[in-house]
Amino acid sequence: MTKTTIGRGIFGLLALFFMGTGLALMFSPAGMLTHMFIDPMDSVGGLSSVRALWGGTIITVWATVLVGVIRSNTGYIFVGLLSLLMVLVGRLVGYFADGSFLELFVTVMPTTIAIILMLIAFKLIASPADK
Repeated sequence: MTKTTIGRGIFGLLALFFMGTGLALMFSPAGMLTHMFIDPMDSVGGLSSVRALWGGTIITVWATVLVGVIRSNTGYIFVGLLSLLMVLVGRLVGYFADGSFLELFVTVMPTTIAIILMLIAFKLIASPADK
């Protein structure tokens, strides 16, 4: 197994994980919101917005990463890294603007781990040993 294959595998697994998260937001938004530390939403319009804006966007971003894995195109994959970096930036802006909360560490760690995995996968794909 080459380093490139391992890197593509890491990206593929991350893409499938986040696409699953997007599907859960689309088909069970009320259940997912509690895991995201968001108060329950009762309005049909609010649930529709969660399905469309969060679920649809997450599925689209990570489907693009999956296309990049299949086509061996890091340009597509880079979209996922930018997405995760913006999630982390949003958490940091929230910390500085709104203050800390008990679950901050729990919300930042998965994003940080996914970013680290993506950086490792990029390094593996760019490895000159497979060229």
